[in-house]
Order: sequence, then structure tokens, then C-alpha cells
Amino acid sequence: MKVLIVDDNKQFLEAFNFLLQENFADKIEEVYLATNGEECLTILKKIAIDIVFMDLEMPVMNGIEATHKIIDLYRNIKVVAVSFHSELEDVKKMLEAGARNYIIKEEISPEAVKRCFTKL
Repeated sequence: MKVLIVDDNKQFLEAFNFLLQENFADKIEEVYLATNGEECLTILKKIAIDIVFMDLEMPVMNGIEATHKIIDLYRNIKVVAVSFHSELEDVKKMLEAGARNYIIKEEISPEAVKRCFTKL
């Protein structure tokens, strides 16, 4: 499968990409990176992505707006929110936008990510 990680924190992009490559190399064909929702949508126009790991707060276009657009344009893409925000209101906004799962960054583990892949 093809994966897209969207986050404005470059260190997080690199660390999460490493976690995916180390633990799911047998499932992942390619990992793409974007630093905001607008870059994400540009990539989606060119590449058939299977799953997007989406940050909540980013410049240019935030994760909630980007998730709404992804779900409207590409119904077959699974969006998983990945954020430091654990407040119920933030989780609710992302799920209402169309995210299928929500992972709090402090709780990221191979097991949490595996649950996202198994629900594809």
C-alpha cells in the first residue's frame, strides 16, 4: 500500500516514517511526506494513496479541512488522525471530518499503527 504522512513537524515526519519502514515494510510499497493539507491534496492528485496519517494543526491548511476535502474527493482513502491533542472536542472534529481513527502522538506504537492497517 501507499502511505502519506502529513505533519508540519519535520522531526515527527522522519520519526514516523522510520517507525513505518521498520515495522511494516512488508505492507508498504511507498511512503510520501507532506507538511500541510494543501501539499497533501497536491500529492493525492498525482498518486493513488491508500492511507493518510494526518496531523490536526498545520499552517496553510489544517488537518480537519484537509480531511473533509479528502473524504469528498477520494472516498476510498483512509484517513487516520495523528495529533498531540487528546481533547474530546479535537477527536470529535477529526472523526466528523471523516477520519477513521485517531492516534495521540504520545501513544504511537507499532501496535497502534497496526490496528489502522488491519482495518483497511
